[in-house]
Amino acid sequence: MLFNKRKSTMCDNCKNIKVIKRFPTPDTYLSALEQVRVLLASGNYEIEFATCPIDQVEDANGYWVDDLIAHQIKCKQCGTSFICSCDTYHGIGRFEKTK
Repeated sequence: MLFNKRKSTMCDNCKNIKVIKRFPTPDTYLSALEQVRVLLASGNYEIEFATCPIDQVEDANGYWVDDLIAHQIKCKQCGTSFICSCDTYHGIGRFEKTK
């Protein structure tokens, strides 16, 4: 039986997004969040899901607001979704296309 591979339907905007499979440091996570902010500000993307407001991942004392933080965005043009998530307790996270 043959299966057709599904062609990527990502637009040029989405193809140029820099994904990060694993955050080596908290600064990498904060840089990825900045990339998400820029994408949202472009008007081409919208928040699909968020555990907290994107500008409130740290409290007034500089601590993470939760052990798990996630922001998922969706391209308005092609529908591709990306997630920026971080397990602040274990110090791992990622910014990549959702499957």
